[in-house]
Amino acid sequence: MYHDGSHGTVVTIGTKRVHVKMDRAAFEHNDGEVANFLPNDLEPGHVGTPRNSDRMKDAFTAMKLATGSDLVDVAVDAGVITTEQGEQMKAAWERHLQN
Repeated sequence: MYHDGSHGTVVTIGTKRVHVKMDRAAFEHNDGEVANFLPNDLEPGHVGTPRNSDRMKDAFTAMKLATGSDLVDVAVDAGVITTEQGEQMKAAWERHLQN
């Protein structure tokens, strides 16, 4: 339960347990730790829930994108810029937020 939602790489397979290096542990301070699991406790593939810090980052990015989009919409509605210019500005703002 301590590592529920973690992502890791199998390091070695013992006689009864699998040794997994935590690449993206549920809690950041456990990154790099090697934990031992029973084989049936593991799920293959990229499984788990995102960290809270990743979820917060995504929420702030969505908020910034929405704010920029709203500003552009106001400028288009006021006739300050064209719709095409507005779409270009939204695309540039999205690229900026991704970097």
